[in-house]
Amino acid sequence: MSITVKVDPQGRVVIPQTERERLGLSDGGALELVSTPEGVLLERRRRATVTVDESGLPLVTVDELETVSNATTVEAIHAQRDRE
Repeated sequence: MSITVKVDPQGRVVIPQTERERLGLSDGGALELVSTPEGVLLERRRRATVTVDESGLPLVTVDELETVSNATTVEAIHAQRDRE
């Protein structure tokens, strides 16, 4: 799905209401802007808890929005892996 949005003079963009509702974004919600070779990516921020199952594989549980970035989640997975 592709939606075209405009950038205003202050650099703001408006995410259409239907997309905000689909993603569960509310007023004041946080998005992380990730630079990619193709452009930019907007991602919801969320809390992730890393545990290990009986076989030693990491399990990631995503909890609340607006708490931890995806980069922090990946770091937590790597830290758990390195402890074992």
